[in-house]
Order: sequence, then structure tokens, then C-alpha cells
Amino acid sequence: MQVVSTMNNWGGQWTAERYDRVAGQFTKFRFRESGLQYFKKGKAVTMPTRVGKGSGALHTVEVSQGAVDLGIRFLPWKADTVTYMRLDPAARTFFTGPINGCSVYLGQVGADWWAFHANRNNAGVHNPAVKAAMTDNVNMRLPVPVRIVHAAIYQRDYNDLGFVCGQVKHGQWQFYVVDMSLVQVGKYAQTVRRLP
Repeated sequence: MQVVSTMNNWGGQWTAERYDRVAGQFTKFRFRESGLQYFKKGKAVTMPTRVGKGSGALHTVEVSQGAVDLGIRFLPWKADTVTYMRLDPAARTFFTGPINGCSVYLGQVGADWWAFHANRNNAGVHNPAVKAAMTDNVNMRLPVPVRIVHAAIYQRDYNDLGFVCGQVKHGQWQFYVVDMSLVQVGKYAQTVRRLP
């Protein structure tokens, strides 16, 4: 994925970046055990370097380039930015994350789906209204505004560290929010919920 356009007219407080695929390069990914640091209730938490295997463990997704289109589309996040992309007709799987206070919006224009990942770390406290307004500002500047259908909002749809993903099933996109909560060192409780 690469940045194909930017918007930056909000007094230097935040920006927007549109992502698209690089011609002839495709996304592939793999999971590896995590040793990352993230923030929980304003405090830095370092995950153990080995957190186990399987669906009950937390893993890091490593995104890389491949030569074959597997239909995977990844939207990165960036601090104080709304990253966004169109899910092209060949897309079959989508994900964005990690999310730990971000808001993710998914919407349609005709048959096209769009994804928006809004982050506003420099605003300090949890601020869903600010991230919604940022996304609305970006949306209004698109040639055809996107009708937002789904949203994953911190402390409403997830409470800890997670990601948003989607896949095409029977010709229709279905989107999910995954919430990973640390219950003890090396043990995570995972909640997966389909976005209405």
C-alpha cells in the first residue's frame, strides 16, 4: 500500500492520507508473537515477547509485499491522521489496526466500500466526537461523499487493544471488530463482534 494523496488544511493539528495498492505489488501477511508496547488507560504496557500460540494469544501482524493478488487489503494507521482507502473490486479480505483508542468507519458509494481509520493522539483524552468530525471533514472533500454504514468506536465497540477486519462472504462484505484484553501475563481474552 502507498499514500496516493494527502489533505492537510486543519491548522497543522491533523492530516489525512489516502492509500492505494502499488501496481503489480500485493499485500500478504503473517502472524508473529508479540513483544510490542501499547497504551492502556494512559500507561505504557509492554507485552511479553512470547505470549503463546493459537486464538487465545496475541500476535503481531507483519504486512509485506507479494507477487500474487490474494485479495488482501491493509489500511495502516498513522498518529493524528485519518488514513483511508477504497476497497477495490478484487478485495476479499480487509484489516486495519492496531486500534487502541482509534475510530474506524466503513461506508459505501454505490457498490464501492471505503474504510477510514481516524487517530487523534495529540488531542489527549478519549475523543470519539473529534475523530468522527475528522472523518466527516475528509468525507466531504471526496468527489462523491461516502455513506458511513459501520463504525468501531473505542469504549463502545472495543475496550482494549484490537483491530477491525472484514471479508467478502457470499458476495457481500461483513466487517468485525476484535477486542483483545490482557487478563494475565501471556493470557488474552478475545472478543470478536460483527459490526451491525
